[in-house]
Formats: sequence, C-alpha cells, structure tokens
Amino acid sequence: MPSWNIHAAHVERLLRESEPVDLGIRDVNVFLFGNFAPDVYVGYLVGDVSHTLRYCDTHVTAPHAIPLPGASEFWDDYIAEGIGLGGVDDLTLGVWAHLVADHSYNALVRAFNAAHGIPAGTTTRIRKQKDFARFGRLLAPSLRVEATPALLSTCERFGPYEIAPEDAKRAVVAAKRLLDPSAEDTISGDPKELDVGPAECAADGYLLLTRNFLEAAFNAADAQIRAGLTRYVAEMEAAGHDPASPAPVRPPKRKRLKEGPPPAILLADNPETASYEGRK
Repeated sequence: MPSWNIHAAHVERLLRESEPVDLGIRDVNVFLFGNFAPDVYVGYLVGDVSHTLRYCDTHVTAPHAIPLPGASEFWDDYIAEGIGLGGVDDLTLGVWAHLVADHSYNALVRAFNAAHGIPAGTTTRIRKQKDFARFGRLLAPSLRVEATPALLSTCERFGPYEIAPEDAKRAVVAAKRLLDPSAEDTISGDPKELDVGPAECAADGYLLLTRNFLEAAFNAADAQIRAGLTRYVAEMEAAGHDPASPAPVRPPKRKRLKEGPPPAILLADNPETASYEGRK
C-alpha cells in the first residue's frame, strides 16, 4: 500500500494543477483525511485506535498478499447514488481517491513482480513498503491535516462505518508523524538481507522497485484520480447540482462489519510491515 506521504502528495498535486472546485472538493482538509481514512482502523499505521476493522472491509477487497482495493465498487455503493441527490461529502471522495491509488500501485507491483519472477511473501512485502516509504519521503508533501469540527462531524457520518472523533484525532496525530520527511524509517528489516532482487531493481537505495517505476506509478494513479473527480463534477452538473454547494446530509449506508480488538493486542513491534494475512 502507498505510504501516507504518497497519498498526501497526490492531494497536493491535484490542488497544484487544478482548483478544488473543479474537482468537486469543498473542504481540502476533510478530503485529505479521506485519503488516509481507510487505513485508520486496520491497525498498522494508527496504533491506538479503539478497535480494528478488517482490511478487506475498509478497502473493499479480498485478503491477498498484494490486494486490489475496490475503488469501482466503492464508487457504485457510496458515490454514484449521491450524485443525483446533490453530491457526497469530501471524506467520501477522499476515501475513493485512496482506494484508487492503492489499487493502481498494487496492480502495477503485481505485474512488476510477475515480470521479474519475484514471489509474494513477507520479504517482498517489507521491501515494497520500504520502497514506498523512501519514495514518499522524497515527495515531501507539505499538506497537513487538522482535527477540525467539520472533519470530526463528517467522520461520524461516514457512510460505510463510523470513525469516532477520538480515533479521528489519533489518526491526525499519526499523520503528522508519518508525513514528517525527516522521520526515520521505522519499517523493520535489514536492507542487506532484503536486497535480494535483480540488480536493476535494487538501485539508488530501493530494494524491490525503481525510482522510474514509482514515478510512473505516481503519474498513473494521479491520472485515474483526476479523471474520476472530473467525471464526478460533470455528472453533478448534468444532474443540475452545483458541485461547490455543501453535500446534503444523508443517513449512513452501513453494513455489519466485524470489529476486532485494539491494534496493540494484535500487532508486533513493527505495525507498518504487519501482514494482512490472517485478518480475514
């Protein structure tokens, strides 16, 4: 999964190259948090939330070593219907953008591994996450999320499941740590032991991927997110709604999700490389 600084860099690029209103974004802070939200309750990045949810539920996917989150399914369930009713909130749009990015990067990594004969497993996962972390730190996004009243109230109303205010605040604290470009790499694993890929894949400090691969992946995900948000605005206008107007408040559309214990009970010393396997 892309690191949070990669997700933040996507938001920063969207805002650098387009006006928020042209992408249907009203509250940039809430949209930015949405780009982190699917990871809040998984337990790997925010280690002190009140409970956990299954990755396959928060990311609308099946549990695989390199999962492909269901951005299209999320759009159909939580965005498409809202367009004709006046739109959806910025948190929902941000969550969709997160799922698009995760799906795009992971699909490309799957193809990369297959082309190089690299098997799935713990070592490959750690190498991938270290490369994402390195690339994300180089992007060094300056955006920071704040626990505003608007954010906290939107989190409580989030369609698929409630994000409790205290857990949203904890995620904001975690984001400040994870977005710090000077922070040390906390992902465990000796780089010398992890550097077992083809020579062309282990250049410039990367262990699995390459700088060119990651830059191309960044561009591909940006194009997909931008196209979807542009489509959202066009469909809103075609339905006779102003994308800049506040989205109407509607009852959440929630399924019964299986809750787990707080992350501290489940995870080893290194949450950022914990396995999704077994959390079905």
